[in-house]
Amino acid sequence: MRIYVNKTVSFKFRGIDFTFDLSQGLFSSADVDSGTKFLLKILSQILDEDSAAGRSPPQRVLDAGCGTGVIGICAASVLAPLVKDGSDLRLSVRCQDRDELARLITAHNAARNGISPSTLEAYTEPLLSAQPDARWDLILTNIPAKAGMPVLADFVRRSAGLLNPGGKVIMVAVRTLADFFREQIENAAEAKLLQEHQGPGHSVFVYTRAENQQPAAAVKSGKDFITHHPFYVRAEITRAIEDIPVHLTTIHGAGGFDNPGGAVLAAAKLARRLQFPLNDTPLLVHEPEQGFFLCWLLAFLRDEVRPPVVLSGRNILALEASRYNVRQNVLQNVLQNGDTTIAVVPVADLALGETALREAAGDLPYGCIAAFPELLPQSSLPKGVDQLGAIWDAIPPLLAQGGVFLVTFNSSDAQRFDRKKPTGFTRMGSVKRNGFRALAYRRSNG
Repeated sequence: MRIYVNKTVSFKFRGIDFTFDLSQGLFSSADVDSGTKFLLKILSQILDEDSAAGRSPPQRVLDAGCGTGVIGICAASVLAPLVKDGSDLRLSVRCQDRDELARLITAHNAARNGISPSTLEAYTEPLLSAQPDARWDLILTNIPAKAGMPVLADFVRRSAGLLNPGGKVIMVAVRTLADFFREQIENAAEAKLLQEHQGPGHSVFVYTRAENQQPAAAVKSGKDFITHHPFYVRAEITRAIEDIPVHLTTIHGAGGFDNPGGAVLAAAKLARRLQFPLNDTPLLVHEPEQGFFLCWLLAFLRDEVRPPVVLSGRNILALEASRYNVRQNVLQNVLQNGDTTIAVVPVADLALGETALREAAGDLPYGCIAAFPELLPQSSLPKGVDQLGAIWDAIPPLLAQGGVFLVTFNSSDAQRFDRKKPTGFTRMGSVKRNGFRALAYRRSNG
């Protein structure tokens, strides 16, 4: 975790002192952001209003889009003394984020502030995912403004429908989206606006479930996620990669919306030049974004080889987009003989995900690893942290002897990475495209 923590800050809420580790890889890496502070201010007022009116405190709380966990952890700390343990009383806080790093940092910050895992659990999942019959007394969110307008509109309707009777959603949004959210809440049959608070850069909306409205279903995660929730779809596109047309269904919330980008183009050109020596051993693609490279690779190979595939990376939406595109746009349209196994494994990086990645491959070594790592700014890292060296350290426990490791960086990082090549690896080739450089290495036998 040390590589991801760039700053530690103190914070006070309702007389409780907190300490939070922040990350350059997540939203609000310099301090607790002003939107979160505004939301917590309104939450404090509402808790006081509920107490004065004799209303019971919320027991089931959801922090949707938790980031570093500030909102969920603060809520858990102030609510725990109000919800007395008993046969039918227990505080349960669920923190969720699409980013595996957010899950790790949230769990880390919860432990740092004395919050038990039995009270607060963190998950890597889309907004409003949970068990199908999940119901909440309180949903808190510093709503991610770039989630996509259809996703944000669904959030309003679905969040209201996921509330228990008397439950509330408290949402903070940047002021540029205030009119949008006000309109969505007022026009949603499922929601009833209770309060609106305006600040210099943010607005906070408090709403509840409208009377006589049926409960909503939680968002369903997993391999059929996009099929069940088409509002995540951004576009249907076809792009030629190495003269092979690749069709993708792109989604909101994952990178590489409309074009494959230089990293993918460089990796595909190198893979084609090497005739990418795959076999039937598992294939790992790390940080696949919308799935451009994997879809191209399987289309290029056609029925020549059908390895089990594992997709890994931080963003669960990107992993599900990539899996969906392989299943819908490659396996059904190009490959003819049955299906191929595609597993999704959220990991912050290859080293932290080693155990899960080995399990996903059935404890078999990977015959090939194709990686598109996301590096943090070097200036944000603690002294002595070597991101590129850490990637090299992560590969031997995962890659089979004789296996191939294909990795793509911007040109300057690629040059530094190549200089760190350890013994036991032989460089097979290198290709540059649009400021990116793909490198391929074979791990020596023996």
